[in-house]
Amino acid sequence: MTLVLTSFVVLLASALQTATGFGFSILAVPLLLMLHTPLVAVQLNLIVSVFLSILLIRTVRADVDTALIKRLMLASVAGVPFGLAILLYADAKTFKFGTAILMLVFMGLLLMKFSLSRTNSRDYICGWLAGLCTSAIGAGGLPLLLYFAGAGVQKAMARATAVTFFLFVYGAALLLQTIVEPGSLFTWLFATAQVPIAYAGVILGQWLYNRLSQKAFAYCIRIMLVANSVLLIIDAVYG
Repeated sequence: MTLVLTSFVVLLASALQTATGFGFSILAVPLLLMLHTPLVAVQLNLIVSVFLSILLIRTVRADVDTALIKRLMLASVAGVPFGLAILLYADAKTFKFGTAILMLVFMGLLLMKFSLSRTNSRDYICGWLAGLCTSAIGAGGLPLLLYFAGAGVQKAMARATAVTFFLFVYGAALLLQTIVEPGSLFTWLFATAQVPIAYAGVILGQWLYNRLSQKAFAYCIRIMLVANSVLLIIDAVYG
């Protein structure tokens, strides 16, 4: 049953990742935390996310903001070690509850139509937070989502920049986690088994992307954040 439920999560999250550039972590992390321990859930998320980014990079690279991606990558390297410390030493229930509250905070800011202009320093801050969130909860898309939404970044550029950034930062976080706290062979085999499911999600997500308006894009992200935050809080309290 765990395998079936995990595969279903991977299929939906892969489709959303392909369609939005952010969907996998936002949808998958809360649900995977309900099925697995934090370390297994985060590593599974990172492994599949790296695979998805490799698949998508060729189709989106023309829309990448080169200057922005360089600043995000540089700053994320400094954030990854802090996030790893949170992942390794936080209590499991506290970890789940904190993740859910963080998502609700981001959602609240989006609903309040939080806006800001992009600057070089803010690009670096966003990159640092994304590196921390990637290593801690496998959801580096949360800071990017808020920053891009607040700055009014267009769908194509947001998607392309996110996919390129995730390929770098998720790979770096996974490498550091494997060195500091090697995952079991089961985690890697389990993740490998999800690759065909993730590929099917990519095909579905590309179909969705071609039919997804900017308005629908925003609504999709908000629904995912609210639903998964509530589920994760329930699991942290009663699980």
